[in-house]
Amino acid sequence: MRRSKSAKLSHNPNITVRRSERLADNFKKLPDDLIIKILFKIQDDTKTLIRCSTVCKNLHSLVSKIDTVSLKFLCPNEGDDDDDVLLCSQSHHHIPQVAFPALMKVFANLNFLEIKLCSFPSSSNLHVSRLNCVIGDCDSIHCELIFAIQVGVLSSTRRGRNIPLKLNGKFDTSFAETMMFFLKKMVPHWPKTLKKVVILSANMQGSGSRGKVFIGEEELDNFVDLISTSMVYESWLNWLNNPKNVTYWSKDAQNDEHSWLRENVWILYGLGFPWVKDRVTTDIVVMESVVKELLGAFE
Repeated sequence: MRRSKSAKLSHNPNITVRRSERLADNFKKLPDDLIIKILFKIQDDTKTLIRCSTVCKNLHSLVSKIDTVSLKFLCPNEGDDDDDVLLCSQSHHHIPQVAFPALMKVFANLNFLEIKLCSFPSSSNLHVSRLNCVIGDCDSIHCELIFAIQVGVLSSTRRGRNIPLKLNGKFDTSFAETMMFFLKKMVPHWPKTLKKVVILSANMQGSGSRGKVFIGEEELDNFVDLISTSMVYESWLNWLNNPKNVTYWSKDAQNDEHSWLRENVWILYGLGFPWVKDRVTTDIVVMESVVKELLGAFE
């Protein structure tokens, strides 16, 4: 059977090349302002932006005008080897750490940089954390570290008479040191235009469908005291529902009537400090909105 003339043309490699050339010529005719708008629309897709920057000198120059990017790395181990990283349980794309200096040359006019560190599930306790770094005059850096660690499980029913709260004996905060270590390695390569850096880290593997109670250290001690003096289910429920006691309660959607308590308990910490060798920390009050932002970053 004979193929039609149009079918033959569609399989002609010379015609395909000419089409590509025409598309490239048409793209070159676009004004720079319009190309920049297009690039800003895909600024969350760092991989595509990097590819665009390698096409030609003009696109490289336009990509460098992007002022906000988000990068994803594997968690580093605290060694001298740049390839010494913790493995990730997910199959998504990671940027090699050794590529960071070159990336900062591509995005030479950054104002805001977000970095997500992926960690292997067994590397630490379940946690979510955020390190905010605001860069001031003379390269001064003020940091705020906010993190939550799962420290126990709250499980009981209205008729239950068992102790409802089981706390872990110890918890690992090595992820916080890892974030500071990563920050230290990145600082020498930042562009001069950079004003704010946010480093996010989380290990939510295995947290399940339970509700999540986020609470301060002092408030957790108060709740433990309440349980030791009262075995009344309603008194626990009333205490948890009081916003003065609990920063945020992400409730189980299947337990609207609170027929039972089946919650993971997370303890909250907030610290502020300047980026200096002998840093002095100050406590930060962690608000409900901040906890929601932390959880939303890893959904």
